[in-house]
Amino acid sequence: MSAQPAYAVSSVRPYARQRRVLGDPTPLACTVAKAAMEAVLGGTSLDAYVRWVEPSVFAQVARQRSLARRASRRSPGTVSVRRARSCRVSATAAEVAIVVEVDGRVRPVAMRLEDVTGRWLVTEIHLG
Repeated sequence: MSAQPAYAVSSVRPYARQRRVLGDPTPLACTVAKAAMEAVLGGTSLDAYVRWVEPSVFAQVARQRSLARRASRRSPGTVSVRRARSCRVSATAAEVAIVVEVDGRVRPVAMRLEDVTGRWLVTEIHLG
């Protein structure tokens, strides 16, 4: 005889969806970093990437873009990613350090991505 009652609910969920481990976040991070740097320097907005960016981060970049536009800052010529390095800090989070080149000058970008409902979401971004 076991000590468990016969009516105990098992912890196995037969219809639970198995979540797959997300892949490398580096390509998404590079794309968002390039778009965010263009936006902050007065170029195009980050509207196309709203799905992959948390609302508070989107508002932060939009505010910096607005300030650059008011200061009559010209849009950058070319923004390119020189190097990126990602590090998984947990099973559901990664941090990425990116080096971006803008008109011959090198600038750093750091961001944190987290697994939210089975996709990567940028939750923090710091532009240098």
